Amino acid sequence: MNTNLPLNSMELLKRAALQAYPDHKELSALAVDGTLVQAWQSMARLLGIDTVELARKLAPVYGVPLAGDLYGVQPEVLGLVPFNFCQTNGLLPLRIDAGALVVASADPLNRDMVERLGFLVNRPLRMVLAAPDHIEDVIVISFSREATRSASLEGIGGASTSVIDDNAVTKLGRALFLSAIAQRASDLHIQPFLGAAAVRIRVDGILRRLTMLPDAVAVTLIRHIKARSGMDSTNMLIPQDGRMSLVADGKDFDLRLSTLPAIGGERLVVRFLDQSRVHRLSGAGFSHAALQTLRRALSRPSGLVIITGPTGSGKTSTLYSMLSEINRSTINIITVENPIEYRIAGISQVEVNEKAGRTFAAALRSILRQDPDVVLIGEIRDKETAEIAASAALTGHLVLSTLHTNEALTAVPRLLNLGLDPSVLADSLVAVVAQRLCRVLCPHCKVPAVDPLTPQEKLFLELTRNRPGHRAVGCKACDFTGYYGRLPLVDIVEINKPLRDAIAQGVARLAVLEGLRQGGLKSLAASGAQRIISGDTTVGEAMETVGPSFWAELAQHYGGVFNDNPELDITPQVVSGQAVLLMSQDAKLAAELAPAMEEEGLRLVVADTAEAAHECLRKDEDIAFIIGDVDDRLTAQQAAQHLANNRLHIAWARLPSAVLVAATLMSQRDELLGSGVMGELMSKPIDMATLKSHIRRSRAR
Repeated sequence: MNTNLPLNSMELLKRAALQAYPDHKELSALAVDGTLVQAWQSMARLLGIDTVELARKLAPVYGVPLAGDLYGVQPEVLGLVPFNFCQTNGLLPLRIDAGALVVASADPLNRDMVERLGFLVNRPLRMVLAAPDHIEDVIVISFSREATRSASLEGIGGASTSVIDDNAVTKLGRALFLSAIAQRASDLHIQPFLGAAAVRIRVDGILRRLTMLPDAVAVTLIRHIKARSGMDSTNMLIPQDGRMSLVADGKDFDLRLSTLPAIGGERLVVRFLDQSRVHRLSGAGFSHAALQTLRRALSRPSGLVIITGPTGSGKTSTLYSMLSEINRSTINIITVENPIEYRIAGISQVEVNEKAGRTFAAALRSILRQDPDVVLIGEIRDKETAEIAASAALTGHLVLSTLHTNEALTAVPRLLNLGLDPSVLADSLVAVVAQRLCRVLCPHCKVPAVDPLTPQEKLFLELTRNRPGHRAVGCKACDFTGYYGRLPLVDIVEINKPLRDAIAQGVARLAVLEGLRQGGLKSLAASGAQRIISGDTTVGEAMETVGPSFWAELAQHYGGVFNDNPELDITPQVVSGQAVLLMSQDAKLAAELAPAMEEEGLRLVVADTAEAAHECLRKDEDIAFIIGDVDDRLTAQQAAQHLANNRLHIAWARLPSAVLVAATLMSQRDELLGSGVMGELMSKPIDMATLKSHIRRSRAR
């Protein structure tokens, strides 16, 4: 995207938004700087909607049609406009319609851009409006598919072997690393893409594109980095791991590198580990109550403390913070890790080496003969490690470790399944902490959540009786993401006497264990709710962090009941290039559905028979939803037979579906469902809002 867009394009966007949303006076104070993509995203976040919905509202104001489904690009039109021109100007050619090239743009009234495009293609143009971030994604995917197809047809293979100056490659590699570090990236990715290589960085858990590199440059750069990090630079056929160090802004960074052979070339991932980082519980973002609970667990002379959560949830950082909390000259602390991520002064750290026979279990047995007070085990992954950890906790050691489970109390059945003796687990386990990392609102640009509230915010207010604090917007300080940094959402279970007795008896049922808990927030959703109310994060961010159980957990914590209301779209829509298959002989129905599906960014595929539908499913991998239509003239028995016949040709269970039937047949719902069709029965004439909601939820799942 062009970073120096004309001011009138930005001002036009702002004026159009004010006209489309006259009740949102706060729009007038929004600074529309940065790129056009960033301006759209900031505006959408301020309004509490997504950019697709914003495009739907702005299209009438701009006076151009809405683009609809961007993924139905005709392959032949991609050759009319170069990839670089599309990417630079945020344009996507869609199709030829009545001799005119239909082009999607987020800035369709930019005369200079439209004139240059018209000169380039030498044919009439018809501009349509689409969200710029959606256009960006589809540009990448569409041109990539065409390049892959062309390469397979022409037999293109292998990377260019052009000679590139080694000094320039060294400078490029360092510049990429320094740029990633300056933007607070935890990882840098280089992967083959579209005859070139995409360079992306992960910031606050989200990947964003940094730049594109020519293929020959990327191959040479990866080879250079592999040689510097101790890998075999000449071997591109096997995965390899390496390490190197870097000094940036006076800070020492350890770089962990991993390469992987893939179709189109080799990909490289670099993890940045800031060795000057000071790990402190008080600075890790924990709430005051969570801090007190963690410190209470650390104050024990012995016992087993476990941190649970998926990869990337901050478990290791929390463990290091806990060690720093108790690290002093009177305590002997030893760790066994795979690999060691951060070096901590005064602590003996042992790295696992499976090839040398230094496994977790073998290292632990040796460590226990070193008279430790505190032992950190990188991960409990097998019975032997679990038994040694529990035994060490029983014999006067404080043992800290991690476990891959989704919830805190799930650690109990997990350890029992590993074969740990229930009485040993009951006596050794002190506390279990479930953790996730949630993005924090940027303090420079966040704004209060004002009326009208979004559906998510309304539901939050209804369930918790508390108003959400703030919304994300976006500014230069946060690179227009609306978020800066992350904080932990935690569910901490302290093992009390009732829980200990139940575990000793081998109780593994979560419902029973949950009932024996005392105190605490008792769910990640409740922890997230506190952060939402205090204005640290947003409802949408907490939802994504906790997952699908967010609303049910929230309702349970606040003593309410969450009813999955189909009229309220609380699940974030998954934007993807997908299609809906309509099985019907009713042309009028197809004509009615097509524009409605386009509004959802979906393409409608029509088949008049089950056999034809089966062929569509075989050829079109983008079909993600099926709508079946039952002829209004059929009796219930005939309709059931019709559906049963369709089931023989189409695997209904494979895709979500809806079946449209005459209102007179809805009273015989059981007989129709007895045909084996697993779709949602819906009465005709269609309630389009209900159908859209059903499709939206099905896609999000």
